[in-house]
Amino acid sequence: MSEAKKVNLKIAAKYFPQKGREKIDTVSGGTFKKNDHVLTDAYTAWAALDKFRNNARRNKKYTFEDQWGDHIRVGCKTVTERQHILNQGGVPLQNNRMRSIMRSVVGVFQSTQTEPVCVSRDRDEQGKGEMMSATLQYVYQLNKLWGLDSVNLQYFLFSGIGIFKSVYGWRNGKMDVWNDLVNYNDFFVDPDMKDPRHSDCHLVGQLHDKSIHQVMAQFAGGSPQKAGWIRDIYGRCRDEEATVTYVADTLHQDINESKNFFMPANPAQCRVIEIWKKEYKERLLVHDTLTGEFYKEELSAKAGFDTENNIRIQQQTAQGIAPGDMRLIDYKWFIDEYWYFYYMTPQGDVLKEGETPYWHESHPFSFKIYPFIDGQAFPFIGDFIDQQRYINRLITLQDFVMLASAKGVLLFPEDSLPTGYTMDDIADSWAVYNGVIAYKPAAHGKIPQQVIANSSQTGAYDMLSIQLKLLEDISGVQGALQGKAPAAGTPASLYLQQTQNSTTSLTEIYEAFRELREERDMKNMKLIQQFYPDRKYINLNRNNASPESIVYDAKLVRDAEIDLNITESTSTPAYRMVMNDFLMQMFQLGQIDIEQLLENGAFPFADKLLQSIKAKRMEAEQAQENMMLGRAVQPAGQGVVPQDIQQQIARNTNPLIQNMLNNNKKVA
Repeated sequence: MSEAKKVNLKIAAKYFPQKGREKIDTVSGGTFKKNDHVLTDAYTAWAALDKFRNNARRNKKYTFEDQWGDHIRVGCKTVTERQHILNQGGVPLQNNRMRSIMRSVVGVFQSTQTEPVCVSRDRDEQGKGEMMSATLQYVYQLNKLWGLDSVNLQYFLFSGIGIFKSVYGWRNGKMDVWNDLVNYNDFFVDPDMKDPRHSDCHLVGQLHDKSIHQVMAQFAGGSPQKAGWIRDIYGRCRDEEATVTYVADTLHQDINESKNFFMPANPAQCRVIEIWKKEYKERLLVHDTLTGEFYKEELSAKAGFDTENNIRIQQQTAQGIAPGDMRLIDYKWFIDEYWYFYYMTPQGDVLKEGETPYWHESHPFSFKIYPFIDGQAFPFIGDFIDQQRYINRLITLQDFVMLASAKGVLLFPEDSLPTGYTMDDIADSWAVYNGVIAYKPAAHGKIPQQVIANSSQTGAYDMLSIQLKLLEDISGVQGALQGKAPAAGTPASLYLQQTQNSTTSLTEIYEAFRELREERDMKNMKLIQQFYPDRKYINLNRNNASPESIVYDAKLVRDAEIDLNITESTSTPAYRMVMNDFLMQMFQLGQIDIEQLLENGAFPFADKLLQSIKAKRMEAEQAQENMMLGRAVQPAGQGVVPQDIQQQIARNTNPLIQNMLNNNKKVA
C-alpha cells in the first residue's frame, strides 16, 4: 500500500489560497450609484421590440391614419405609395373599412359590460367577498375603467399588446388605488419570454418623461442635498434655462415614431427609466409548525430561530410533549427569486431602488400579448391589411380608368366644317340645349358622332365585391354584427344567428382581454388589502348595494384569501330587465314585500319611493307608541309642546318659561 503524501499546510495556504464561498446576491451598487448592467439589460429589451413597435405603428396608421404610407421602389428611388400615385397625376383615394371593423369589435365589448366579483374561499365568510367586490367596483368608478378598458382594447387589437399599471398613491387630492394605461412605445419586456401566460417574464419596465421639478419631488425624499444632486445630473433640462425649440403638431403628429431610449423628444423634459427585474438572493424558507405559516427571512435570522426553538423545546418538554411532536420553527436555505425595482437616469445613475413593496410580490404592470405564439405577436388588425390595400387599389384603379376613358368626345370631320365656323363654335353649339349645327356632309360620308366609352367592363367592380367579402370573412366581423340592415325576406331568427356567429369568432380576443383585466383587478385587490385604512366609506352608485358593503373594513379582509373572477355586469339593460321581471313575479306571488322589491330591483324611482315608505312607517310606529303610552297625538302644525317636554321644563324656575307654557295650554 503506497504511503499517503504529506502536505505542508502553511506552504499550501501561501501559494494556493482557499477562496471563501461567494455570497449569492445579484443586487449590487446602491441608491445614487451607477448600475450600468441593469440599464444595459433594459436597453436590450427595449431594442428587441423595435420591429414589434414598427409593426404596431403600421397597423395604427392603416386603422386611423394613412393607408398609402408604405414605401415602394420605383426605378432607383423609394417613395411612398401616396407620392407614387400623385406623381402619375392621380388621387390616392382611401376607403377605411378597418376602422368600422374595430368599432364593431369594441362596440360588442361595451354592450356586454362585465365587472369583477370576489368570492371568499371560506363560504361562511362570503360577506368579505361582497365587501371586496363593492370596493373594487368603487375603484372602477374612480378610475373610469369601463372607458379605459375600451381604449386599451383598441391598442390590444392593432398592436397585439394591452398594458395597465396599478399603483397606490396621492392623486387628485386623495390617497387611493390608481390605474393607468401604458403606451406600448414606452414599454419594454423580457425578450426571452415563451410562455403565453408570461409567467417566465424576468424584466419589465417603462420610460417616463418628466420635468426636473417632478423628478426632484419624486426622488429627492425631502433631502435638499439629493434634490441638488438630481439637478446636477439633469442640468441640460432646467426649466428656467431651457430654450424651447421643440414644437409638436398637437393631436395630429405621432411623436413616438422617432422614440429614443435615452433622450426625450422634448428637450425641456428629463428621461427616467423604470425597471423591474427578477433578482436572486440567499434566504431562509421558514415554516412555523406552531402557527402553520410559511414565509422567508434573511440568513441573519437563523440565530433568532435557534433561540426560539430552544425556548420552545424547554416549554414543550415541561409539558410532556414527545420530541417528534414538538411544534418548532423549521427552516432551510434556498435561493430566493424576487422582483426588484430601479428608477434610473439615462447615464445609469440609480435614483431609487428596492425590493417590491407590494403584497402581490410582483411588479405593478399587467400586460397581455395576443396571440403569443413562439415568442411572437400577431395583432388582430394585421390579418386583413392586404384586403384593405387591395380595396384602395381597385378604387384608385377604377378612378384612373374613368379619367382616361372617353366621356362624350365629339368626332367632327374637318371637311364638314361649315363656312365661317370654328371648332370652338361647334363645341359651344354642341353643348347648348336645343342647339343646331348646319354642316355639309363630306364626300366620304362620315358624319359627326359622339364617343362614350364604357368603363364598367374592367372587372374592377367584381374584384371589389370579392375583396369586401374576404375582408368580412378574415376579420370575422360580418354585416350582421356591424348593424347592417338584412336583405328583404331574411327571418329574424337567421339574422340573430348571424350576429351570434360573428360574436363567436371574436371569443378568443375577448377571453384574452378578460385575462388581462383579471390580472389588473387582482393587483388592485391586493393593493386595497395592503394600503386601505381600517375603515373607508365607499361612494358607490348602485341601487342594490347593501349598507354593509358601503363601508370597507380592512380588519375583516386584510388577511382573507379571496378569489376574483370577471362576470357579466348587473348594470346592463338586458340584465336589469330580466331581474326586474323576476322580482315582479315574486312580488305578485306574495313571496316578497314592496320594500324587498325596491331594494333588490333596478327601478329609477326606487330610492325615492323607498324613503317615502320608510318615513310613513316611522310616523305610524310613532303614533302607535304614543297611543300605547297614553300620550295625546297633537295635530301637526299647531306648535303644542308635548307633555313629557312640559314636565321637563316645569322643573325649571324660570318665570318666562312658565308663562310660555301657560299660554300654550290656553291656546290648546
